[in-house]
Amino acid sequence: MRSPRLRWRRSLRKQLIATYVAALLMATAGVAALLVAEVGWDASGLTSKRLVQQACWIEQGLQFDATGKPFALADDHHAPWVYESASEDLKYRVLNAAGDVLLASEPNASLLTPQGQPFDPSQPMFETVIGGLRLFVMTVPMQRPGAALYIQTARSERIDSLERHALGSPLLKVAIWVGLGSMVLFGVAVYVTLSSTLRPLRRASEAASRIEPNNLSTRLETRDLPAEITPLVDAFNLALGRLERGFRVQQEFLAGAAHELKTPLALIRGQIEMNGNADRATLLRDVDLMARQVHQLLHLAEVSEAQNYVYAPTDLCSVASEVMDHLGRLADRRQVALHLLSPAAHTLHKADHSAMFVLIRNLVENAIRHSPAGGVVTLELSPNRLEVRDEGAGIAAADLPHLFARFWRGADQRDEGVGLGLAICREIASVHGWGLTARNAKSGAVFSLDFQLA
Repeated sequence: MRSPRLRWRRSLRKQLIATYVAALLMATAGVAALLVAEVGWDASGLTSKRLVQQACWIEQGLQFDATGKPFALADDHHAPWVYESASEDLKYRVLNAAGDVLLASEPNASLLTPQGQPFDPSQPMFETVIGGLRLFVMTVPMQRPGAALYIQTARSERIDSLERHALGSPLLKVAIWVGLGSMVLFGVAVYVTLSSTLRPLRRASEAASRIEPNNLSTRLETRDLPAEITPLVDAFNLALGRLERGFRVQQEFLAGAAHELKTPLALIRGQIEMNGNADRATLLRDVDLMARQVHQLLHLAEVSEAQNYVYAPTDLCSVASEVMDHLGRLADRRQVALHLLSPAAHTLHKADHSAMFVLIRNLVENAIRHSPAGGVVTLELSPNRLEVRDEGAGIAAADLPHLFARFWRGADQRDEGVGLGLAICREIASVHGWGLTARNAKSGAVFSLDFQLA
C-alpha cells in the first residue's frame, strides 16, 4: 500500500495546486516586499526618496526666461496647486550658486537652511522648523548651461507619517488579503478544472483495467481527453494492437503445431498397437518427422523474438560457404550439384550470424528437395541481393500467395516437410528489414533476399 506522501507526490492535481499556491505566495510576498520598499518603515530612507522625487518633478516643470532664469512652472504642471493646497507641509525653492531664491512655492519665501546655519549646498539633507512644523529639506543640484542652480524641496514630518500609516499600511494589508483571496479562489478553480479535465483519463484508466486476454480488441476512448494525454492513450492503443496480433499469432501457432504433431503421433500409436508387428523403419521415419517438426517449431519460436538476435557485421559469403559445406551430403544423396557464386570482396551486412545460417540453409535445402536428380542448385550472392535457384518444376501460380505461410505445404509436395522452413526464412528476413520473395524462372524457382529494403 502506497504511503500518503507517495500518493501526494504522484497526484498531478495536488502537484499543480501546490505549485500554484507556492507561486501565488511568492508573488504576494514579492508585492508586499515592493510595497515595504516603496512605502517602507525606514522614515529617513522614505523621506529622502520622496524629496528627490519632488525635486525631479519641479525640475521637469520649470520655465526659464531669455537669460536662463527660472520664472514659473508650466501651466499644465500640477505642482502649483499641490504646493498651494499643502503650503505648510510641502515647499520648494530654486536657488542660484549664491543661495539667492529665484523661484519658490510661496511668495516672498526665504532660503531654507538648518537653524542658525548658513546655506551649504554640500549638505544634501537636513532638518529645520518653520511655524512649529518639523520639515525635512533636500538640496539637489541642477545643471544649466552657464549657471549652477539648486532645487530645495521640503516636506513635513506629519505628511511623512500620514503617507506611511494612512496609505502604506492599508495598501500592504490589501495586497496580502487579495493574495490570500486569490489563492483560495484560484485554488478551487484549479481543483474543479483539473477534476473535470482528468475525468476522461480516469474513465480510460478504468477501461484499461478491464482489458483481459479474451478482450484484447478493446481500445481506449480518446474523446474529451486533454491534448497532452491523447498521444499516451494512442500509444497504449497501438501497443494493444501489437499485443493482440502477437497473441493471435501465438494461438494460431499453437493450434497449427498441435495439428501437425497429432498426425505422426497417431501413426506411431497405430504402429505400436499392431501386436508387436510394427514396422521399425516406419516408426523411425515417423519419429524423425516429429523430431524435424519439433526442431523447426523451436527455430520458429526463437526467430520470432527480436531480442534473441545479436547483430554484428557478418560476412554473408562466409555464411553461404558454411551452408554449402553443411548441405553437401544431402545434395550428394539426392544427386544434386551445389554451385556458389559470390563476389571477390567480402559482403558485409549487419546481421545475426546464426539466423543468417538458418535462413540460407532453409532456402538451399528447399531448393535441393525440389530439384530433380542431376539438377543444379545455384546460390548467387551480390552486395545487394542473395538468390537461390533450382531446376525443379517451379511454383504453381495458386501456391505463390501461400508459400511463406506457417505449416502450409503444396498438394504435390514430394517430401515430408512440415511447412515451416520458408516461414522461418520470412521471419528472419522481416526482423532484419529485408525483403524475401519467390518467383518462377525459365527453369525452376528463384528465391530472392533483397538487402536494399533495410
